[in-house]
Amino acid sequence: MIVVAGEALIDLVPQGPGALAPLRPARGGGPYNTAVALARLGSRTAFCSRLSTDPYGQALHDGLHTAGVETTTVQRGPEPTTLALATLTDDGSATYTFHVEGTADRLFTTPTTLPNDTRAVSFGTCSLVLEPGASAYEQLLHHSAAQGLFTALDPNIRPALIPDPDAYRAR
Repeated sequence: MIVVAGEALIDLVPQGPGALAPLRPARGGGPYNTAVALARLGSRTAFCSRLSTDPYGQALHDGLHTAGVETTTVQRGPEPTTLALATLTDDGSATYTFHVEGTADRLFTTPTTLPNDTRAVSFGTCSLVLEPGASAYEQLLHHSAAQGLFTALDPNIRPALIPDPDAYRAR
């Protein structure tokens, strides 16, 4: 079993260039996409995060089930789902604005256990920055490594999300 720990969010993807292009919601977040990809490739995979009970959170949860990802380590809460708003320039490059204040994945707490057959835990991206969840993911990483589990870390650094660069580097 591979456990993937980190955020799930909704990407609001523009259907053309410019700030007022129509948006299409899409399931996203680096860890979420990693869990779905691993399951589609045939690996037993579990997702470890906190998802909202709002319609976007339910869509994320449904997407995990459809891909065959186990959700026993998914926490649920009434807070809104994190949104990542992409804007495309005329040359096709994207910039992102994250709406993260008070969202469900920020309130992730360290689970007491992982599935018994866990062999690896993958951690990643925005969840490693946003408190109070970031400290919970850090605690889970240290605990997993101490148990001898293979741990992988994908920082995918987003400077716009890092309120205290020195503290982030220290972590």
